[in-house]
Amino acid sequence: MRGSRRLLILLSIFIAGVSASADAPGREEWVNKVTEDYAGVSAGVEINKRCSILSRAESEVLERDLGAFTKALRGKINPEFLSMIRETSGTMVAEDPYDSCGGEARQAVADARELVDWWLVELKATEQ
Repeated sequence: MRGSRRLLILLSIFIAGVSASADAPGREEWVNKVTEDYAGVSAGVEINKRCSILSRAESEVLERDLGAFTKALRGKINPEFLSMIRETSGTMVAEDPYDSCGGEARQAVADARELVDWWLVELKATEQ
């Protein structure tokens, strides 16, 4: 979990700029949370691509779910910003502690699966 937190802290520095676009009360907190979690999911996908932690079928589901998460954020978060998050995640996972594909990498992928599942349910519920 320490490695996952490290990645999220580094990504949150990058993400901090998004709060300037949050205009409604409570929106800033929501935007910060969703983009931080989006970064975690994106990193999990990239770690899995690099380390082959999940089975092929599970990998396809995780990647499909990241696509659905991205689509669900359309109109809520600037798509160029989401693209920058994905690019940054890809670069960061090539560094310690994820490059060794050990326990911290496995935990980051597990965390990504939980996060994307939660957000897909949450975003679907708020659309109805």
